Amino acid sequence: MHLQSKSSWLLALLTIVAVISVYSLMDSPKQSKEEITFREDADQKENLQNVTKEVSSPSPLFEETRLQVSNERNQLRQKLTQQITSDQYFAEEKNKASIEIDTLNKEESTETILEMQIKVLGYPDALVRIEGEEVSVTVMAKELSKYQANEIIYLVKKEYEDANVQVKFGANNY
Repeated sequence: MHLQSKSSWLLALLTIVAVISVYSLMDSPKQSKEEITFREDADQKENLQNVTKEVSSPSPLFEETRLQVSNERNQLRQKLTQQITSDQYFAEEKNKASIEIDTLNKEESTETILEMQIKVLGYPDALVRIEGEEVSVTVMAKELSKYQANEIIYLVKKEYEDANVQVKFGANNY
């Protein structure tokens, strides 16, 4: 039992470090670049190409939305943490709050991972929002074909199986 406790703490710590690392990469100045190597489809002769992408978001609207959602989640996280540490709540309520914090952290890291994976597909920016089983994806593009939307839906379902995915596109600042 003691070893499981250490393992779960280590996993939680590594998850937090990963989320902070991804956030700091996405929040870094525009001069920082990331090399992304991907394999093209078999139809495109399976050539390897290096693509340089800016890590920071080119869309002020997406950044504003991310900041707003982050603030709301931090407030909720703070409220739940106070509930866990308070003597006014029963153990069952504290457990529910702890599970809700874990779910919040998991959704946040999944959103960040999906946004990065969608950018690798060639979109300048993507905004992913998870609320329960509802996943809303908005990509920065002039237009979005059914094939491209299905590709994004498939990518989301690989990461979040039970999701009801809605894909939109926006040409904001594109």
